[in-house]
Amino acid sequence: MTCCLTRIRLGVGGLLACQFAIAAASIDANVLPAEVVSADATETTSGGAERKDWHYGKKGLTYDPEGPTNLWVGIRLQTRFEVESEQTSVADELRRDQDSELDLNRGRLKGGGALAVDWLDVYFEYNQPSDALLDLRATLKFTDFLSLRIGQWKSEFNRERIDSSGKQQMADRSMANYWFAIDRQPGIALSGRLGRGTRGDSNWWVEYLSGQGRGGGWDSGSHLWLARYQWNPQGEPLPFSQSDLEHRERALTSVAVAVVDGETPYSRFSGAGGSQLPGIIGDNQALTQFLFETAAHWRGMSWQQEWHIKRLRDKELGTRLNLRGGYVQLGSFISEWWALWPARLELAGRLSIVDPDRSVTGNTEKERSIGLNWFFRGHRNKLTLDYSWLSADDPVENGTRNRLRFQWELSL
Repeated sequence: MTCCLTRIRLGVGGLLACQFAIAAASIDANVLPAEVVSADATETTSGGAERKDWHYGKKGLTYDPEGPTNLWVGIRLQTRFEVESEQTSVADELRRDQDSELDLNRGRLKGGGALAVDWLDVYFEYNQPSDALLDLRATLKFTDFLSLRIGQWKSEFNRERIDSSGKQQMADRSMANYWFAIDRQPGIALSGRLGRGTRGDSNWWVEYLSGQGRGGGWDSGSHLWLARYQWNPQGEPLPFSQSDLEHRERALTSVAVAVVDGETPYSRFSGAGGSQLPGIIGDNQALTQFLFETAAHWRGMSWQQEWHIKRLRDKELGTRLNLRGGYVQLGSFISEWWALWPARLELAGRLSIVDPDRSVTGNTEKERSIGLNWFFRGHRNKLTLDYSWLSADDPVENGTRNRLRFQWELSL
C-alpha cells in the first residue's frame, strides 16, 4: 500500500467551531426544562398575544403570516473525517493512493414552502463546497391525485437517492448509487396519490427529464422518461428517511418499481452532473434502467433494499453494456429489546454488490459496511461512524481496501 496522505482544508476548524457554538440550539426540546423552551415556537404567547410572523421552526427560520404563505430557510452542515474520500468504483479506488481527509463534505443553504397560495410550493437548495445550485423547482398541487412540477430536482427513481444525504444510516449512500443513480435533472413531472388510507394506497410519478444531469440544459437529442409506482400496504407512505426514529408500534412498509428510458450523452449521473462510467467513451447513449425496491420501519428497526438492472447502448459505436447490482441495509435501536443499550444509539449494516459488466466473468464489486449513529435531535443533529470492507474481483485490479468515516450532521 502506498503512503497515506493527510489533507486538512482551510476553514474546517472555523466551521467546526461554528457547529459547536450552535449545536446547543439543536438539542431536543423534550430533554430541556420547560422554562427554557421559547414561546416563539408557537403561533401565540401563553397570554394570547399577537401572532408572530417570524419564528424558528422545525426546518429553520420560518415566515408564517396569516394566510397561505409559509416560507422557511435553513442551513445544513456535514463535517466528515474519512480514509478514502471519493465515491467511485471499487476497482478505481484500489488504483488510487489511500488518502485521509477532514472536510466540510456538505454545506447547504435551502428553503421553500407555500408561496401566496396553498397549492403552489417552491424549493431551492445550494451547496457551498461545490458552489452549485442543486434544486430550483415549483410544484403545483391541483388535487391529492395530481401535482405538476417544473424546474430542477432530485428525480424520484430510487429510495436511497431520494433520501436526503442528511437522513442516511451510513455516512453516505451505498456503492450501488455510483452506478445506478439518475440524480438531479431539469425536467417536468406529474405525480399523485391513489386510494389514500386503503390497502391500495399508492404513489405514482411520471417525469420527463433533460438527460443532461444537474446544471445541464435541454438538447433535442437528449431526454429521459421516468416512471415510478410505490405501493403503501398500510395506507400510509413510508417517509423518505432512513432509521425508524419514531419507533413505530405498527409496521410501515413500502414496495416500489421504477423504469427509466431514453437517450443521453452520459452513462452516469451524480450531484456533480452527467459523466461517464469506467470504459465508456461514446457520448450518444440509449439508456434503460429497471428498479425493484422494498423498505420497512417497525419498533426501532428498519429495512431497505434495491435491485437495479441497467442497459447502455452506444448509438454511434454500437457497443453495449449491461449492469446488475443493488444493496440490502438493516438498522436497529437495540434498546428496544436490550435495556442496557443506549436509547439514542443505532446499529446499522449494509451489503452492496454490483456487476459492472455482465459480459465479463468475475468482475463483481462488493461493499460490506457497519455503522453507528448517535442521535441528539433526530437526523438534524447526529454523529455517524461507519467502517467498510471494499473488494473488487476485476481482471485488471483485484484486491480489497478498508474505509473509515466519522461524520457530524447538523441542520439549523
